[in-house]
Amino acid sequence: MAVEDYIRARKQGLKAYHANVQKHISPYLPVLEEIAGHINGLTHVSLGLIQIPLKNVVGTGTKGRTNAFASNFMPILDPNSEFCSKWAHLYDSVVQDGLRQPVRCLEYLNRFYVLEGNKRVSVMKYLDAVSIEAEVTRVIPRRTNTLENRLYFEFLNFYKDTAINNIWFSQEGSFARLCELTGHTVGEPWSSEDKMDLQAAYMRFRREYKALFGDRLGITTGDAFLIYLTVYGYEGTPQKLSSQIMDDLKRLREEFERSNGEETVALIMDPLEQKTRSLRQALFGPGTVKVGFLYHREPRISGWNYWHDLGRINAENALGEHMVSTVAVCQEPEEFEGALEQLIRDGNRLIFTTSPLMLDTCIKPSLEHPDVKILNCSLLASYYHVRSYYLRLYEAKFLIGMVAGAMSQSGKIGYIADYPIYGAPASINAFAAGARMVNPRAKIFLEWSTRKDFDPEDPFHDPEISVISNRDINAPKYSSKEYGLYAIEADGQLRNLAIPVLDWSKFYSSMALSVLNGSFDADQSGKCALDYWWGMSSDALDIVLSTKTDPYLRRLINITQAQLQSGQLWPFEGELRDQKGNLRCQAEAQLSPAEIIAMDYLADNVFGCIPDTAELKDSARPMVMTQGLREVAKPEASTFNWTNIRQG
Repeated sequence: MAVEDYIRARKQGLKAYHANVQKHISPYLPVLEEIAGHINGLTHVSLGLIQIPLKNVVGTGTKGRTNAFASNFMPILDPNSEFCSKWAHLYDSVVQDGLRQPVRCLEYLNRFYVLEGNKRVSVMKYLDAVSIEAEVTRVIPRRTNTLENRLYFEFLNFYKDTAINNIWFSQEGSFARLCELTGHTVGEPWSSEDKMDLQAAYMRFRREYKALFGDRLGITTGDAFLIYLTVYGYEGTPQKLSSQIMDDLKRLREEFERSNGEETVALIMDPLEQKTRSLRQALFGPGTVKVGFLYHREPRISGWNYWHDLGRINAENALGEHMVSTVAVCQEPEEFEGALEQLIRDGNRLIFTTSPLMLDTCIKPSLEHPDVKILNCSLLASYYHVRSYYLRLYEAKFLIGMVAGAMSQSGKIGYIADYPIYGAPASINAFAAGARMVNPRAKIFLEWSTRKDFDPEDPFHDPEISVISNRDINAPKYSSKEYGLYAIEADGQLRNLAIPVLDWSKFYSSMALSVLNGSFDADQSGKCALDYWWGMSSDALDIVLSTKTDPYLRRLINITQAQLQSGQLWPFEGELRDQKGNLRCQAEAQLSPAEIIAMDYLADNVFGCIPDTAELKDSARPMVMTQGLREVAKPEASTFNWTNIRQG
């Protein structure tokens, strides 16, 4: 009987062998010596006797008898050989008594290479075992800047805390994210119970995930597990039945398939044309849509929410009886889920969540209530079920930078940013480019209001910095003039020069109309996620200049703004170098929308830096953990394959 199993295993081996030959790659087991070079010169650490995932056992440490196995560890030697007899005898022993002797391996980049026990691995893989006991020595590679290497050193920190080696990711920051979702902090050792709970939850998830998707998706099972925990949370997951997990996975099918990378994120740069019914038909035909708004903090104390609330009011006024809005305000992130569910129970069929902090909270309700349209105001979202929306604020900052460059006598200009998150470098660099267009000697001095050591009374300590860009607008509760772009006069008084204007009503009324006329769902075909990223061309973004602005400067700004609106001018066009002198954009080129979103560097005329998370106030941590330049893996333009759609 065992010989028959050898013959079956050999068929699997020969299939893999011939497939590799056709691809012009080695048909035999990979050899660590050939992969890592001089491994004796690398650091070796004994891990002792541990369980290792068989899927990660991929080759041998030295050449030895590599020709006896195909690359999948299945045997390929003739059934009449002595090797077949030994393999078959081992198979009988394992089936009858289990594997009684561990193998010996080297671990490199979380892959295992066998020093002793190739046949044992072969038999266990043939039996479709999940893991095998092994005496393991870790070979630590030298640090490089490759993604694989960076991921591995993140894994080493995770392994130090958990001793878990069967979960792997394809994106940086994922190990830290898993710790966060399970209630742990990187560097904090896990208890034995916590380790067992995570392993049980992951293995149950893995079994159901493989049953539903097999290996056809290009993401790791760990990637999928992270998506699952983001949506459904970790609490209670270790106790879930397999049938419950399978039901959850079916609801998440589109999100997993999107994460596979085959589908694109459609980045909608302008309002889409109303396809189904005209504006007149939508307004004067029957129907009312109930629209919910979820705010983090009251609009009277938050300038950000003040803009959104103005947009809500103006959209409701524009649509009259066809739009009825409800507002919910949450002070703490723990309140988001309950408030969102209440908005759904109140009959709202279109809901806007106005902070990136709310993104993860939106996913589960969107799956459980497919008739409710939920959108989140954030820049990096790429979920099929939850659309995101944001404004191209860097366009306004570019124009305001031109004003700053013209008004600064010293050429030194202050810029106070808030959160070091994606989107912030684009605004800073666009401001710097605008200032340089009218003043080649313009230098932008950068400070962050969320830093622990930020001095609001005298942020720059330089009397030559008298023109400053600060937060976009004050909340109604505050009377300070320290917002927008302002100049400090000789007598110490502030004179406001320019402010950006965010007219969210354009977006909110457009989305309400699309629900009324039925085009909302028609806009989304296939598995394509939709992200709205409107700018000045949509009239949702504008700037207001002081009435005392020099008429010639006003004319220049108006001409430049008209060019931005028509697409004749692109703020990030022509040569752009970062602070280290690296060329980020060629002289005859322009940055794509995805490259602008992914921007994580500062231009060469910006003086300052992007702070580390440890340098920030505790109040900034939730936002930075969600969208932070240091906390979230950089979205590569080529990987995300953003689509620039301009219609209407």
